[in-house]
Order: sequence, then C-alpha cells, then structure tokens
Amino acid sequence: FGAAHFNQATLPPHFPHPTMTSASSAATAIYKYTYTLGRSLYVPLTSRCNSIPLPATRGPNFLLPRAVAEGLVRVRNAETRPTTDTDDIVGDWWAEDEAVALPPYDLPLVNGLYQYGDNNDLSEHLRQRRQNAVDQTGDEIDDFLTPSIATLVEEVSSRIDSNTNSDSAQFDQVVIAGEGEPTLRMDALLAVARSVKSFRTPNDNNTPKKRSMSHKKQQSNNNKPSSLPVRVITNGLCYGVPNFGYSPYNNERSGDIVPMQRHVILKDMLDAGISQLSVALNTANRHEYDLLMEPCCRTGGGMMGGVEVGGSGSDISSALMPGTAHDIVCEFILEATKVGMEVDITGVLKEEVDTEATERLARLLLSVGPKFKKRRMVRWR
Repeated sequence: FGAAHFNQATLPPHFPHPTMTSASSAATAIYKYTYTLGRSLYVPLTSRCNSIPLPATRGPNFLLPRAVAEGLVRVRNAETRPTTDTDDIVGDWWAEDEAVALPPYDLPLVNGLYQYGDNNDLSEHLRQRRQNAVDQTGDEIDDFLTPSIATLVEEVSSRIDSNTNSDSAQFDQVVIAGEGEPTLRMDALLAVARSVKSFRTPNDNNTPKKRSMSHKKQQSNNNKPSSLPVRVITNGLCYGVPNFGYSPYNNERSGDIVPMQRHVILKDMLDAGISQLSVALNTANRHEYDLLMEPCCRTGGGMMGGVEVGGSGSDISSALMPGTAHDIVCEFILEATKVGMEVDITGVLKEEVDTEATERLARLLLSVGPKFKKRRMVRWR
C-alpha cells in the first residue's frame, strides 16, 4: 500500500462470478451493504477515502469475515460500477474461506465527494434541499452517490425493526464505518443516524438476554427505553473535507485549516444521535502520520474520480503543509471531546511508532472532556 499505488486513477478489476452458498445469497439479497459483528450493526457508506483506508493500514495479511468483506466490496463496486449487478462481481477469488482479505485498494484518494463551483458555491443537492424547504416537502433528498441514502436507510431500518420485533438478541449499537471514510458522505451519515434515532430500544425487563453494561448506562433511571447508540469510525480528517454538502459551514475557514464553524458540525452529529467516535490517531509524530496515512485532504477544492473539481486560486486548492493533517485529527478529537462525545482513540501497532508518546498525546486530548477517566488512552490493534 505505497503512495504510488494509492494514487492510481484506475478502477478495480472485474471480479469473477461468485460461487456463494444459497444461504449467503439469500442473506445478501435482502441486506446487500450492511453487516453485523457480534451485537453491532455496521453501516458502510463509501469505499472512497481521503487517506489510506483504515482496513488497509492493518496490512496485507489483515483478514475479515467473509460476510463483512462481501458487504464492503459491494459498496466499492456500487460506486465504481453502478450499472453492474454487484451480486455478479462479489467474487469466488475467496473460494469458500470464512476469513478473507479485501481485494487490493486501487481507487484514487479523494478529499471530497460533493462537488461545488468556484467561490465556494453550494453543491447542487444543498440547493435542492433548500428548495425542498421552500416547497415544504420535508423530503430527505439523496446526495446523488451510491449506494443511495434511501437504500442504506431502508436496510438499517429493516434490520433494526426485525430485531426489535423478535426474541433474538438485540443490537447494542449501530456503527457507521466501512472501507472508506464515512464523513466524506455527511448527508448519508446524518440520515442513517437519524433513522436509527427513530427506533427505541426495548426495556431490559422485556429483553430475554442481558444487555451490555455500556448499553445499560444509556437507560434512564426510570427504565424508559433509550435510542440505540450510534458510533462513527473515522480517520479524524473531518475538518479537512472541503464540502460536506448538507452544510456550508465548513467552507468558511479559520486560518485556511479548520472550519470556522466547526462546532456546528459536531452539534449536528450529536443532534442526529451520534454520541460516540472512534478516531485513528496512530502516532504522536505529525510527520510520521503523513507517511503512515498519506492524507490527501486540502484546504479547499476537491477531487472526484481523480479529476479536480471546484475551488479556485492557490489558497483554496493547494495541498496542506506537511504535518497539518495530523493537526486536523488532533483538533477534531479535542473539539469532539469538549462537546461531550465519547471518543475512542485507536492506533495500529508498528515498530516505528512510539506508543508511549501516542498514549501521552491521547491523554492530553481527552483530558478536556467532562467524562475523562484514567484508563488506557489508545486502543492498539
């Protein structure tokens, strides 16, 4: 996963016709993109990323359950080959192995998915949303990316609804995560979170199996049902995304690095029901971070399919200075902690990474939060 490999403007190779079992085919016919791990429901939004994708940072020998890998590949192919039936390209290159590696990632890195014109014009779907508000339709519009917001919300709602109305173990949480960076599709991220917020978890007295301690804490003292917790797994480069689509706030820059109204972004996440973040800090060394993650976020502009879109002038479309991406991650962790989000910092164990220095930095960033606890600050993988 070198720098040259990750910036190829090529699409994934055609994958052979699958040799899936009938049970697997039946499951994926209903739930094509979402998947479960333990008592968590995972929702991948995109395969596109503004750094080396988090699964790829684990190395070429990192294996995933087959059902998980199938879901991630379907998302990848829905974005790069939308006219092809994804069931026909989830491949038999895995044979019948239960633990598999994802196919090599050869998509170009992007720093934004929502297009906008010169002078920070609002993206087309934001203009459409404003028009909808004028028309008082109140409809949740799509962001013109695939998988569509409607498809993702329908899958999530169906899974949660079927579990809520059954005697099987309930989900403890919904995790918005995947091969790509979910904050690149902020419209979809907020829509999925809002759809989860509309469901209420059943009372513990009516649940046949014990719920986890972390979820029990979500219940109020009078045992009223609470919303299902939503967690986002991210690389933390949220403030470097030039156009969130749903909001123009992050186009106003403070010092051309972070959004001037960044608290609004975090508040919108909280309002949608996102209370937990898992952020990949990986190192305390800002220049080592560039080598490990190859961040391509910028102060403005954007890329789609390897083609520059939007932005004008060197102050808008120029790349960030070396080390600045790590600063953005730290700023994001700090601000999220300040507003009361539960932030889990992660890292990948590598010989060259100073784990003690990373732990010290993580402790400093998390110490500003109202719920700071003395514990191991980084969850190493």
